[in-house]
Amino acid sequence: MLDSCIVPSFAVLLQQFVGCFTAPSFVSFSWLASGWVLNLRRHTVTETVRAAQAVGAKHISSFHRFFSRGRWITDEVGMVMVRLVVSLLDPKRPIVVPIDDTLGRHTGKRIAAASMHRDPLLSTGKRPFFHWGHVWVVLSINVYCFEKTWALPVLFRLYRSKKRCVQDGRVHRKTTELARELVRLLAAALPDRKLIVVGDAAYTNATLIKGRPRNVTLIGRSRLDAALYAPPPQPRRRRGRPRVRGARVRSPGQRAARKDARWQRVRITVYGKTVTVRILIIDALWYVAAGGELVRLVLVRGFPGHDHDDVFVSTDPTLSPQTIIQTFGQRWALEVSFFHSKGRLGFEDPQNRTEHAVERTAPMALWSYSLVVIWYVTCGQHLRAARLPVLPWYESKALPSFGDMLATLRRASWLERISLPCADVPTLRKRLRPILEYAAA
Repeated sequence: MLDSCIVPSFAVLLQQFVGCFTAPSFVSFSWLASGWVLNLRRHTVTETVRAAQAVGAKHISSFHRFFSRGRWITDEVGMVMVRLVVSLLDPKRPIVVPIDDTLGRHTGKRIAAASMHRDPLLSTGKRPFFHWGHVWVVLSINVYCFEKTWALPVLFRLYRSKKRCVQDGRVHRKTTELARELVRLLAAALPDRKLIVVGDAAYTNATLIKGRPRNVTLIGRSRLDAALYAPPPQPRRRRGRPRVRGARVRSPGQRAARKDARWQRVRITVYGKTVTVRILIIDALWYVAAGGELVRLVLVRGFPGHDHDDVFVSTDPTLSPQTIIQTFGQRWALEVSFFHSKGRLGFEDPQNRTEHAVERTAPMALWSYSLVVIWYVTCGQHLRAARLPVLPWYESKALPSFGDMLATLRRASWLERISLPCADVPTLRKRLRPILEYAAA
């Protein structure tokens, strides 16, 4: 039945997850994962089942129970996704791992685990805005293809506010603590690979830097007023504990304000553009965040889209400033993943009333994003359905966007159903009726 709604190459990709589910649950997963990418309307369970043409294949409550009561574990599915994404990468190069959080806006007070959170898109420095919903901490892996960086989400944690934790009798955990858990989980799964975790200022602190796994390097945003220290002097033979840091040195902001600052000009490629910026390199101890570990800070003036100076930090002081800046710029790919997951894959659509359902439906949308990209890179780009749009006002397009990848998957799946040989016209009409009814409703 599944082959009739989704292109066979995508169904083969879903077979990689068979070990994460029981036999009945895997059938539900296959229907739902296929319907999720084919769905043109709100991504509720019922609409997803209709998009998969699975009405009548199972009782509808079975698909709801898959999310609310199923015994499958999201981390196990995420680990399979990790292996699929890593298989697309060069085994000799470090793996870039952007990590960030995003707000899933919802309405309705009965939605499980929801609370009021600051809305980063509407808030300003002077006036914060809040919205009801869920905050998700997302760990992704970067893949470079079609002359573009794609951040493919793999592992997730749901953040609960302090007020919600008090109501539910839970121990409150900060977003950085959840991020640290995800980083350690990935590092343990890939012990032989070097991981470069990339985060913004909210994820560049002691929680993620101190005690991180040995194969993890963190690149993030520091502060202009960061308290920096020289390395400790050589210990002398005298009583007492040896010093853990040397004398305090000028902060990045103080160095930038000096008239004799030794700025260097370097060319970097960020956000698809090659530009020239001015930099200052600082190797010091950022004691509050990294303890006695020597880190490299790069003060940047003229960073694209920024009016003020920026400070980027790397826990590996051997990395060149160009590598640090350009790697940090790859973090933006995760923001693009959030944009498409919300706009095209219904990340914010489900309105679940049980904890388990909440913890699984949002990851399904983000996994769908990763699956579409993986499918297109491995199979979809070679199909006849992988044609880029040509319009009078848009005559040439050389490289696919995510919308093109998703359209290719849908086009190939619907053509597969229409092109199957049939004995007579009534059989063809019966085959087309679910597609027509779904598109017209």
